[in-house]
Amino acid sequence: MCKRSRGCRSVEDAYDYQSFINSQTGNSHGKVYLDLPPQANTGSSRRYPKILALAIFLYLALTAILRPSSPYSQMSTSLPITMLQMIGSHSDSQANRYTFSRNPWPFPQLIHTTNWEKPKGYFKGWAPGDNSILAQMYRDRLPTWLPEAPPAGFCKWLSSNHSNQADREVGDGGGTGRVCHETKVDGMFYNPVNDPLRITNQDEGILDILSDSFRNGTVKIKHIALIMLESTREELFPLQQGSDIHNIILESYKGRKDGDGVNALLSQLTPVAEKITGKSGCWKKTNGSDLGKVPIPEWNDTTLNGYGGINVIGGSAAASLSFKSLAATHCGVWPMPVDSFQESEAQSYQPCISQILHLFNQNKGAKTASNDFVEQEWLTAFFQSITDKYDRQDIFNNEMGFKEIVAKDVLEQRAKARSGLEEINYFGYPETTLKTHVRELIEKVQREKKRMFFSHLTSTTHHPWGLPRDSKKIEYVNTQGKMGWHRGFNSYLNTVRFQDAWLGELLQLFELHGIANETLVVLVGDHGQAFKEDITTRTGTYKNGHVSNFRVPITFRHPHIPRVQYEANATSISILPTILDLLINTGSLNRKDMTIASDLLHDYEGQSLIRPYKSSRNGHRAWNFGVINSGASMLSVTSADAPWRLVIPLDRASQWRFTDLKNDPLELEPLERWSMEQLVGDARNIYGEEASQWLVQADAVAQWWASERKRLWGYKTTK
Repeated sequence: MCKRSRGCRSVEDAYDYQSFINSQTGNSHGKVYLDLPPQANTGSSRRYPKILALAIFLYLALTAILRPSSPYSQMSTSLPITMLQMIGSHSDSQANRYTFSRNPWPFPQLIHTTNWEKPKGYFKGWAPGDNSILAQMYRDRLPTWLPEAPPAGFCKWLSSNHSNQADREVGDGGGTGRVCHETKVDGMFYNPVNDPLRITNQDEGILDILSDSFRNGTVKIKHIALIMLESTREELFPLQQGSDIHNIILESYKGRKDGDGVNALLSQLTPVAEKITGKSGCWKKTNGSDLGKVPIPEWNDTTLNGYGGINVIGGSAAASLSFKSLAATHCGVWPMPVDSFQESEAQSYQPCISQILHLFNQNKGAKTASNDFVEQEWLTAFFQSITDKYDRQDIFNNEMGFKEIVAKDVLEQRAKARSGLEEINYFGYPETTLKTHVRELIEKVQREKKRMFFSHLTSTTHHPWGLPRDSKKIEYVNTQGKMGWHRGFNSYLNTVRFQDAWLGELLQLFELHGIANETLVVLVGDHGQAFKEDITTRTGTYKNGHVSNFRVPITFRHPHIPRVQYEANATSISILPTILDLLINTGSLNRKDMTIASDLLHDYEGQSLIRPYKSSRNGHRAWNFGVINSGASMLSVTSADAPWRLVIPLDRASQWRFTDLKNDPLELEPLERWSMEQLVGDARNIYGEEASQWLVQADAVAQWWASERKRLWGYKTTK
């Protein structure tokens, strides 16, 4: 068995948990009973006072008598069980050790020992519970690959061996010199073995359509570009003829304009997105013939037919606030249901992508630049053309450790003449202002023989949807006369066209510099954008739980990856583990980095999107959550195995909202009630018993999840 020593580097031995457990239990046949309470003592410690026994008996009898009718019966039976588990659990020697008793899981039957999973390879097992040996082993482990001075992002393991230090400096992985706060680490520790919500699909094979290309070495990922698309809706990436949103546009012209003319115009809205995703716009005339091919002057795409990467159908944002979504995408973590970007004042409870890449750099040491790209260091950069000072985004970007950051202030400093910069809204410039800086970044990594991680947040598609003066404004939606209420939506569509063209320019830069065939380009909407066309009572994202604020594109583009349309109710927290999975399985990391990535991959909550997605496992569902702007007021809940969606008023200032996305994808007929009890009862009458049971589970899981996020982020309320 591999001890926690620096000399042990064996991939095979690094996580030999099974041998350890067998040696402790005398088990030599592989059958392990992991829920081991402390040995019972003889004498007085075994005798419960009669009054306590009587109290428990009365409590159980009372809850059985007063228990509400189904579907609440399952919840009320779980509470006594949880109480008894709390009474029977042993105390930990460390007072600040996190236990389930602080935030009891509402469905203990789902985490019963019969559902626990044994470790295998890098998988550390799944065994939630206060008395779980596997969970304790993960908590006490020190990864063999962890440097003595780890970079920022890897602080959670330090408390195991440095508990006597109040603070500990981290290595200069990102140049930020951040401090690990030891007093917080244990309470913020994320333990995948002890997470009742976690479902992994790493035991599934790579999708068949991808595996051959990965095995034969035709896919190489030297560089990564992660592009977050501001306020970008999935149904507009690209716009397709016959879609619901297309029909809304046509309806505005009813009786006024020829349908072929409208479609000819709309076919030019998102041609680059069609190429990126592999989803055709399907543009045809009313007689059934194809509309003319739309030229794309910005981008000469050389990708062969049948290739281009993985496009997710059914993707959702983790939040309808840009920066919370940024944290979810870059760090593979769920944001907190609290107002504003409080995550910026904390340390992510998981390493972010840039921090992992800095760890790879640190392990390479001071070497001469190699011609073998897997031995080269990463240069990390974050570019946006607007201010990064809003709601402390700059603090979080620095925390993630980006080496180069370009935002509004840098653009102004580098501009030869401020008059050459045209502000198009109240927070900055159009994305095209970044073009020279992106070109210089690419040339720098090529000159210095480095790998590039380029992160970019677009902004023009954000309200108020301003455009540069030389951009022609087109009427995509009828805004004349009584149709004037479409003006906001039409302005938005014009910025969608501008963003589409910018993406073409960006991809053409990769082509011109010869890096297109070795660059993984990940595109994801930070959130959607609701208009009056979607919901007449409220527009925008603020305290608006409408599904149009959460349906976003998620695409992994690479010219040598076979084209896949991947259907799953997945969220942006799956992006980081998918990137790691791609780097590992395309041979784009050296052996040491591959060991680290293979280990870390099993720590994240999101599933990999290059393997079959698991909508449930051992009776528990794959739950997804969406923090609704402004953060603390509302929370949306879905599960990958069901078509239903719940919006919870965390502040109790609005109604509970239930929708059936299979039969009502536009949420035109939501079921809204002022209490959960009313909602469950009416849902049972309208949608059936299964839907009402789902509602109860969704609410209970969401309340547990909300409290757990605050713990993991170390959030302390000031109230």
